[in-house]
Amino acid sequence: MFSRLSRSSKIERILVVSLSNIGDVVLTLPVVDALRAAFPSAELHLIVGLKARGLFVENPHLTRVIAYDKQAPWPARLAWFLGLRRVRFDLVVDLRNSMLPVLLNAGTVTRPVCSPAKVHMKDKHLARLGLVLDGPGGPSPRSGIVLSASQRASVDRLVRGWRAYALVAPGAADPRKRWDVQGFVDVVGHLRSKGRQVILVGDEKDRPAAARIAAAFSEGVLDLCGGTSLIELAGVVAGSAFAVTNDSGTMHLASYFDKPVIALFGYTDPFFYGPWSARSVVLRKGTDIASISSEDVIAEVDKFLC
Repeated sequence: MFSRLSRSSKIERILVVSLSNIGDVVLTLPVVDALRAAFPSAELHLIVGLKARGLFVENPHLTRVIAYDKQAPWPARLAWFLGLRRVRFDLVVDLRNSMLPVLLNAGTVTRPVCSPAKVHMKDKHLARLGLVLDGPGGPSPRSGIVLSASQRASVDRLVRGWRAYALVAPGAADPRKRWDVQGFVDVVGHLRSKGRQVILVGDEKDRPAAARIAAAFSEGVLDLCGGTSLIELAGVVAGSAFAVTNDSGTMHLASYFDKPVIALFGYTDPFFYGPWSARSVVLRKGTDIASISSEDVIAEVDKFLC
């Protein structure tokens, strides 16, 4: 049986078992924030997939970030597990629903909760804490992603000191989630006509699309696709005025930093995986993202420029 904890409970070591993909990991960060706020002096260990570990470089709020490589040979995975087993965790919040907490013999383990049929994934993750923590309350200070002074300086150099720029993310891991490149060209052109500087972000796979967008403009558009580390990307997102994105990890980063978001959706359900910042708009016309027109997006952009 699990026990209910309070903020006065004796908790010295916490393990959060997060997910693998960057967007999925960002959706779990409000859990990290709530735990750090509730137990400020406890060690906080975080398990993530290899792709996401770069988000947590030099984070002073995390004792250890533990990357799990599911492709590693079994001797390496066994050694990884035995290393964890030597640490006595007082609380394990397992967002993967794995057997790991049982195998680690943790003091308190969260359990899946019965939630309404339709609940956003961020809120589903946070609901875990309701079983073990009295009154986690509203949003907690952000501690899941924190940039050091040197990281902030690096970001400032990358963005050339620009402020209040529009962020445009034309990529997505799944090709079916990518809006038409010409549509982004039209939107960026509209932003430039309004005097707004634009920064393009994404990873290496997004470079061809970003290059095509940037080539259409002689000034005021900065292409950083494939040119940032993950923590630098987070800093670029945090410095933006608002973001125009596909359903992607960048969309969730913008939501985590509570940036206004215009999100373009196709076949995925935005109720579960849409943006979650205080001000956000989802554009969706059926299950085909190509059904969204440039005019649809520009109309929403104008509302954000007011």
